[in-house]
Amino acid sequence: MRGTSGFVPWGTDHQAVVFLTAVTAAAIILNRQHLEGAVDCWIRRGLAAVLVGNELLAWGISLVHGQLRLPLQLCDLALFAVAWALVSAQRSVAEVAYFWGLAGSLQAVLTPDLRELFPSYWWMKFFLGHCGVVLGAVYVAARGFVQPTAHSVWRVWLLTNGYAVVAGITNWLLGTNYGYLAHKPMHPSLLDHLGPWPYYIVGMEVVALASFYVYYAPLAWARWWQRRTT
Repeated sequence: MRGTSGFVPWGTDHQAVVFLTAVTAAAIILNRQHLEGAVDCWIRRGLAAVLVGNELLAWGISLVHGQLRLPLQLCDLALFAVAWALVSAQRSVAEVAYFWGLAGSLQAVLTPDLRELFPSYWWMKFFLGHCGVVLGAVYVAARGFVQPTAHSVWRVWLLTNGYAVVAGITNWLLGTNYGYLAHKPMHPSLLDHLGPWPYYIVGMEVVALASFYVYYAPLAWARWWQRRTT
């Protein structure tokens, strides 16, 4: 049943996490010109190692308890995309990491689908992973690795739909809920305003595309402003 867990959305612990994430993201953006050379290399590799290590540890703990965690939530794929983008600095990868990291993981930070209370391991794993992905997406954008165009928005949206097909088939075969395509999260979320199943899935399509344009807008504006001033 939804809403029966111990975690309290926007409780003190949740507010603190959101505040610290916002402050760190702002610090990255404001100090982006100083993030170069060895400092940049260490930050990128260190954050990527933390993200991947955090996920691998969770897989190991789950296996010890007889559970297999398939990395098929969109936030899981965003995590590996962000880690890859941080290590490789490839613009094509950074593009996907940026849009998935902000449109997916940021939403998860704001409306967590979480049962455990602070300071349990799974509470810390959830926020370390999701907040780390958000900060990684902000970092690759601040460092200039993301140079999206209007076509980029549609490419990532089509890729997201490809993910939805795979997640939907997996849900049908295994009775899972990857991508929240089978039912809504247990805690209140944006999906509550998009109608009942399966109609909210159509709403998710629209919201995803709109959010990609929202996150594309500041980068497009920054590129336009740079051209104008130079």
